[in-house]
Amino acid sequence: MNLKHNSNHDGFSAFARLRIVAKNFFRKTDGNVAMIFALTLLPIFLAVGAAVDITRALIVRDRLGQAMDAAALAVGGTPGLTNETRQALAEKYFAANYPVDEMGTPGQLMVSVNGDVVTMTASAEVTTTLMAILGQDTLNVSAATEVSKESKGLEVVMVLDNTGSMSGSKISALRDAATELVNILFGEETAPTKLKIGLVPFAAAVNIGTGVLGQTIMDEDGLSSIHGENFDETSGEVNIFDLYDQIPNRAWTGCVETRPMPYDTKDVKPVASDPDTLWVPFFSPDMPDNKSSYDNRYLSDGISGSYDTRQRYIGKYNGTSVSSSSRGPQKECTVPPLTPLTNQKQVLLSAINTMGASGYTHIPVGLAWGWRVISPKKPFKEGVPYSDVEYTKAIILLTDGENTIDTESTHNKSNYSAYGYLSEGRLGTTNANTFENKLDSNTTLLCNRIKNKEIRVYTITFQVSSNNVRDLMEDCATEPALYFDSPSSQDLQTVFQTIANDLSNLRLSK
Repeated sequence: MNLKHNSNHDGFSAFARLRIVAKNFFRKTDGNVAMIFALTLLPIFLAVGAAVDITRALIVRDRLGQAMDAAALAVGGTPGLTNETRQALAEKYFAANYPVDEMGTPGQLMVSVNGDVVTMTASAEVTTTLMAILGQDTLNVSAATEVSKESKGLEVVMVLDNTGSMSGSKISALRDAATELVNILFGEETAPTKLKIGLVPFAAAVNIGTGVLGQTIMDEDGLSSIHGENFDETSGEVNIFDLYDQIPNRAWTGCVETRPMPYDTKDVKPVASDPDTLWVPFFSPDMPDNKSSYDNRYLSDGISGSYDTRQRYIGKYNGTSVSSSSRGPQKECTVPPLTPLTNQKQVLLSAINTMGASGYTHIPVGLAWGWRVISPKKPFKEGVPYSDVEYTKAIILLTDGENTIDTESTHNKSNYSAYGYLSEGRLGTTNANTFENKLDSNTTLLCNRIKNKEIRVYTITFQVSSNNVRDLMEDCATEPALYFDSPSSQDLQTVFQTIANDLSNLRLSK
């Protein structure tokens, strides 16, 4: 009991003595303690200030990077720029994404291009706040970014309206716009390894070129069910190649007729065992002499009888020349040859420059050949397989009007086209309105079949007033954003630039 008491007492005495000593110390050393406290607080204050300034610098660095990303994407999406225009474009996008009221003062933007890779670096000066106490008035921060084109390959086919309504400024604007697309996609390269572009001008027919002869895609033996349908075959099958051979001053120039249904809207490989899968050369017959409403009279009939009898007679072609003022059997074959997929920039630019404006509009004829050009199947085998995940395939379809047929008040009911005469009923009708509706439905059918092959479809209605054709083309596009409605001649180049930039498919590599 006493021990416990003593212990408590001793403890109380020690605590009391300690409190007295501390009290006396602080009473006698007030100035020293204040100095020590101030010296301790200053590093803490400076550390907090430095953290604030460094945080501001990191924010500036992030903003630098974001602005450079936007600038690099813009430059990378516009190949073919000179050093001066590249720098100007980069600075424009950088300034738009780094306004002057943002924190930090950017320095010079440095731009370099190596192949498909665009590299940008920039620095900025940040004014300090609390760090200035130590004489550090500014902080310099820097950032860098790279943008590169995606390594996937690209195959593109332009299916372009070359009909009579495209004459004048419209065809000129189309040539300029198509040229711009080629220049953007090719950039500074003249023969890139992973880019191929094709061109299909169309009107009432498509010209596939004479180079396909000997490739077992043409009906050279006259066996197709539509071969010779416009001629008298009572003496045997008529071979149109033989008719061309009989005319001294005319030869087949490459236009073809559509295959019989259902092959006209399919990408079916031509095989000799099924002649209807082969193509028949375009041949507009000489019309009867004895009625002025027949507008393709280029030979003497050589026979009397009905209009149909006179027109079908083949003896008149044997050794008889066609007047130089007439296109003869090539009437309504108005377009230049298509260009298969190629990586040769100059080949494409030259082909674009040959486009003209003549004839009337058969959109499904052009679209079917655009599909065949990009397809890996015959007759054009430049396209990679659909299963090749390293390639993107795309078709650009432009028209300035509705599907039409040139009707005539004759026994033919129309002028000649890739579907022959309306009177032959190749689309299951001899009525003009029904025929044009069938062209529309074939266009839709082809669009869907093409999109089912994962081919990206862009569509353009060029100064079109018809809601029908607008709806047709919008539905044809892969998605609404890939449909462009009625740009002016001045705006058409911008549309092609937009499509080209979309096809460039850029991505940030770092």
